[in-house]
Amino acid sequence: PIIAGAANNVLLREEHGLKLKEAGILYAPDYVINAGGIINVSIEVEPSGYDEARARAKVENIYIALKRVFEIAKEQGISTNEASNRLAEERLRAASAKA
Repeated sequence: PIIAGAANNVLLREEHGLKLKEAGILYAPDYVINAGGIINVSIEVEPSGYDEARARAKVENIYIALKRVFEIAKEQGISTNEASNRLAEERLRAASAKA
């Protein structure tokens, strides 16, 4: 079984991700699988203008990100929502270090 909700904030509380894990239900974090819209908007507002190929390439990375979330969860024995939070925090730190 899997939960891959199209709405934002599918889990009412963070601990619900752990409960799903314990029940053997795979949770695909909503802000990972629903990132396509915001990715597309970010391309629309670029100074160089909209580039469909660039937007599609970035959206295709959602699969890679979700796969990495599942790997982190498995490797660290944590829920997928916790894994997605850790991955997001890691990416934010890396982006901040570049700035």
